[in-house]
Amino acid sequence: MNRTQRLSRVSRHYASVVFWLCLICLILSPGLLFLNGFALDVANHHLRMLDVDGLRFSTGHVGWMLRTMVGAWVASGFTVAILSLGTLIRLLHQFEQGTAFSPESAHLVRFLGWIQVAAALAGFLLYGGLAFVTKALTAQTIHPWWVAGSSSLNDLFFGGVMLLVAYVLEEGFRLKTEQDLVI
Repeated sequence: MNRTQRLSRVSRHYASVVFWLCLICLILSPGLLFLNGFALDVANHHLRMLDVDGLRFSTGHVGWMLRTMVGAWVASGFTVAILSLGTLIRLLHQFEQGTAFSPESAHLVRFLGWIQVAAALAGFLLYGGLAFVTKALTAQTIHPWWVAGSSSLNDLFFGGVMLLVAYVLEEGFRLKTEQDLVI
């Protein structure tokens, strides 16, 4: 076993542990919303990320609308993590076996890229939902589009890079099969 295969095995084990932790958190996330102050802390954290001065949610704002917003945020984050880690584990298992250039590897990397693209869209929609919830609960308008746009562009960039890597893997597989036919 060479160094790359050992690194793939260690990374796969680490990703498996994080995968199961994220799965447990996703299962428990509906209950987290009803913990004392959890929804309030998450919502205020996102307001701080937007650099909104003087606007914070209070305990009087915690109701179905805020909990639904925070629940969607938490669930989408854990879902993206679970899908990404599951795909990464399968991909590392293939690298460990020495079959990096295969149609399945290209498919997995492409799936990973589309997960990133979907996360960009979900993030943009969730920031829009935060603006709506803030307007409905506090009667103040916030403009999260700078942060939403920059994080969405970030995810779109990495999704595009993953889709490009998938194309390179497909091309590498095609060249490998042509080389095997020549021999």
